[in-house]
Amino acid sequence: MQRKYIFIILFLFSSFIFAQNEKPKISDVDIFIIDSYVTPEEPYKAKITFFTSDSATSLLKFENGLRFDVSNKPADEHKFVISLDSLDADSTVLSYRVVISDRSGKTKVSEIYDLYLPEEFELKMKDQSGFMNVCLGGILFLMPFPVYVNSSGSGYFSLTKEFPVISFYGHGYNYPAGYISLEYSYIFNAENRNYLRLGYKQIFQTGFIKYISPGVNVTTNFKGFNGISPEVSFGLFDFYDAFTFYVRYRYNFEPGSDFEDFHEISIGLFTSSFSFNL
Repeated sequence: MQRKYIFIILFLFSSFIFAQNEKPKISDVDIFIIDSYVTPEEPYKAKITFFTSDSATSLLKFENGLRFDVSNKPADEHKFVISLDSLDADSTVLSYRVVISDRSGKTKVSEIYDLYLPEEFELKMKDQSGFMNVCLGGILFLMPFPVYVNSSGSGYFSLTKEFPVISFYGHGYNYPAGYISLEYSYIFNAENRNYLRLGYKQIFQTGFIKYISPGVNVTTNFKGFNGISPEVSFGLFDFYDAFTFYVRYRYNFEPGSDFEDFHEISIGLFTSSFSFNL
């Protein structure tokens, strides 16, 4: 039992130190927008030109979730031209940010810029298709995901659903720095089947996968088990624009209790699109 306490203490301490020591690396390279417009005649094309005060790679991130590489190699002049149809416009204004990464690996995100569409342009996003996209995104967000549970050598199947409630954004542009979540799990054929968790997850973006996210939860089964659940998630790849597919391991225990500890391995889709963002 002492080793379990040491494990959770070291887990929380290392996560805390990692979070405290990670200082945002912001580039001091300046961004200068030169052109940002849509051609007035067909075929409609969006043209964006900008300069940077030093060589940097660049991309554009549109508010509708689309991202486009502009300069894959370091440069100080950046030009972007694309058919307006490819931007999936659903309004007469497209907002975007410029994201650069300098030669030392530091990043910078610009202020929001607006791209105004010509009045003659017929929006390609119909009401029906927009409604279907919203419905599909909602279904994916509400969908529970499978979990393998192991308790004292016995395996169980479980379904769980996590709801990111509050997301905290730092200087990153793809994921929040961390988020608070509420999660409900149901374990089939187990003595104690219902579990509710409230937790905090820290997100560290990486170069080889999307992110690594250690976290800790307070857990209850409403029948006397009131424990702690440290976990770690690995975001592997993007799915349907706003979602990221992840694999998660979690350890559940209650200090000084007769309840058995148990382990979980799960998969799921993460998004902060439906949370309250700070």
